[in-house]
Amino acid sequence: MAQLKDYLKRSRDKYPQKTALEVADEIFTYERIYSLAASFSDGLAALKIGPQARVAIWLPKSPEAYISICGAVENGSAFIPIDIATPLERVNYIVDNSVADVLVCRAADYSELFESRSGSLKLVILVGEENDSPVYPRCHYLRWQSFISPQQEPSELVRKQLRNSGVTPDSDQDIAYIYYTSGSTGVPKGAVISNRAACAFIDWATSCTELSCVDRVSNQASLGFDLSTFDIFATFACGATLVPVPDWPIGSGYPFARFIEEQKITVWQSVPTVLVKISESQQKTLFNLASLRVVIFTGEPFFKKDLIEFQQYVRGARLYSWFGSTELNTCFSHLVTADDLAVEGPIPIGRPCPFASAKLVCDFGSPIGELFVGGDSMMSGYMKSGQVCGEKFVRGLDREQLFYPTGDLVSEREGLLYYHSRTDFMIKRNGYRIELGEIENNLLNHSGVAEVACVYVDRVIVVFVVPNANRVAVSEIELRAELTSKVPGYMRPDKMIFLEQLPKTLRGKLDRRKLQQLYREMMLEQLADKRLSTDVVSQA
Repeated sequence: MAQLKDYLKRSRDKYPQKTALEVADEIFTYERIYSLAASFSDGLAALKIGPQARVAIWLPKSPEAYISICGAVENGSAFIPIDIATPLERVNYIVDNSVADVLVCRAADYSELFESRSGSLKLVILVGEENDSPVYPRCHYLRWQSFISPQQEPSELVRKQLRNSGVTPDSDQDIAYIYYTSGSTGVPKGAVISNRAACAFIDWATSCTELSCVDRVSNQASLGFDLSTFDIFATFACGATLVPVPDWPIGSGYPFARFIEEQKITVWQSVPTVLVKISESQQKTLFNLASLRVVIFTGEPFFKKDLIEFQQYVRGARLYSWFGSTELNTCFSHLVTADDLAVEGPIPIGRPCPFASAKLVCDFGSPIGELFVGGDSMMSGYMKSGQVCGEKFVRGLDREQLFYPTGDLVSEREGLLYYHSRTDFMIKRNGYRIELGEIENNLLNHSGVAEVACVYVDRVIVVFVVPNANRVAVSEIELRAELTSKVPGYMRPDKMIFLEQLPKTLRGKLDRRKLQQLYREMMLEQLADKRLSTDVVSQA
């Protein structure tokens, strides 16, 4: 069976002295990155950890992060990337839910996890100087240099106490990685991806983009975001060079455009929001983006006018629309053509990739239906308390093949699929999947909240709150502090509005359309008040 670890080894054998990774002002050849990954794997093996152990990696983009990912893969273990900006409570949940055996993190961050009740961790690998901060040894830990150095062996005390912690390899439970995404119940859910599923996607992706050893591939997405799968493993599969983009906020496109020019990036993948910001910055400071030969956008809709604006700065590049989800990897692709840009209407999400099967389930007489997808790239299931659960899958659409209900409403014209909306309250913004229900459930846990509803309108996340009448008035500051400790920044609402009651339909259900309408009316009133105030000042 194909394994992710085969990619790095194959390129090491073929291009030992070629640059594999340029990160944090350090350059790693394929020989060096493979050697360090092997040292990481050997360190786990020496402590009887793996294969099929689970390695949580809570680090910014850094040499240690990429070495840990490659080392876990080399060991046959599953890696679990966690965005460095993830709130502590959420980190604790991911470590507990995945039953992680190992956590790699910065020493200062580990010292903040004092409430962790995880009983699964057998080892913590601490990155940073020894005097960074005090360490609370809730389990056995080693410093990065001590762990990664092939000249040093783990202490006999640690070796003895971890001797019986290994996991027996089991091909039925082969896991390459686990990505945690927003969940409607109030806690994140972990999509479990096997080596077979990961390699089905990577093998196709390298062929689709004609990736080769001369390419310089960016890694703009967070390591906790599944877009990084292509960036890392497709690069290493072809002997190309991976050039991680620092974790800049998406407030301006200026640093991204400058990065592309200075680093001579040839393959760029990101959400449309980043490309829009690059277009806006190009209008002020023009950077040379001619090195780009492939640009992939995914994760959210790319509006036609914004795509046309961006395209004028990268006329020599092929533009690909990729569509999928964490549970499926990318499973639809479309090469944008001049005709796509010339005619009215949205850009299609494309056709199924060779490894994917698609079924459209429509109501009678309707051209729009829910998209069901199956095939080799599909996840094994969701992680629940260390166990892989596949209750989300459905049968019966095509003999015995399993399909995943995406919740995406699409239509089909001339073999191409077009995205319309969702069947549920999950949205995609800046490429991140956000379950509005997770925001609602976290606020409902606050004693000062009686009812809450979250809607997405005009690219804005709006929360409507009905305070608990039996409690002292709750403030927006208090509720935002509650969310800050529970959910990452990209999930926090843009607007918070207090109401005496939420609108309901005739059947007593929450009327979300009414809330969207209410928000728009409030924005129009504010705009009118602002104009009136401006007129008064100008007349004076």
